[in-house]
Amino acid sequence: MLDWLAIWGVTQAAGFIFKPILEDLAKDAAKDWAKDLLKGIPGKIFQKLKKEDIEIAAGKALKEFLQLMQQQLKARCKLAEIEIKEYTTDIKKFLSDKSVTEILGKAFDINCESLDAKTLEDSWNRLQLKTLPSKFNWQSLTEQYFTQVQEILLESKELQHILELQNLSDIEINTKEIAGVIVDFNLVKYQEGIRERYGNLKLDSLDTSGYAYNELKLWQIFTVQNVRETHQVLAQVHELPKEHLRRLRESDQV
Repeated sequence: MLDWLAIWGVTQAAGFIFKPILEDLAKDAAKDWAKDLLKGIPGKIFQKLKKEDIEIAAGKALKEFLQLMQQQLKARCKLAEIEIKEYTTDIKKFLSDKSVTEILGKAFDINCESLDAKTLEDSWNRLQLKTLPSKFNWQSLTEQYFTQVQEILLESKELQHILELQNLSDIEINTKEIAGVIVDFNLVKYQEGIRERYGNLKLDSLDTSGYAYNELKLWQIFTVQNVRETHQVLAQVHELPKEHLRRLRESDQV
């Protein structure tokens, strides 16, 4: 059984007051809470994700959200730890609301520019949860959460697959719009075909008896270009004098 708390980074989070919420979710990893959160990304991408990818992404995102909420209550609202703990049950109820998970999940969409903080605030009030301090700032919390999730996508090796799928999907859409590619064009298979077709160098004219001949990849011999900056060149300095050039032409030396 996977240690979800360790994977989500909860065990390394010192002083994490809302840890019990994620502990409960770790026990319910087989349920749909993770899928509900990730439904914020395009459906075509979501269908290609593995169950494990979804659970890792959802857990990491909720851990960031809960930490940011704790920071708001502690640093901004100046609440004591015992007062912050009183919000645990309400926050758990808040995160089980479909409209809330939908908004939090949109942070995984690379085409999303911002999240709807007002709807999150309205959802908290609609669910009649414990009143938050007047200094609690939903807009700040939402912006920080959005940034954190975007960084998770860029930095997490486990979740780069989600980012790559979305990038490929965007390329596929743009390609269809520009070139009128057929509807069932599969960009991933096309990419694999290009690599297979051109990944190996054709050296038919050379000796093929070498043991590494069939394993010679294009990238193994690729040389990174290194252009060196030079001082300004004055072309006229390097030109031949006209009289000398005339004599060379007359003697057929040019």
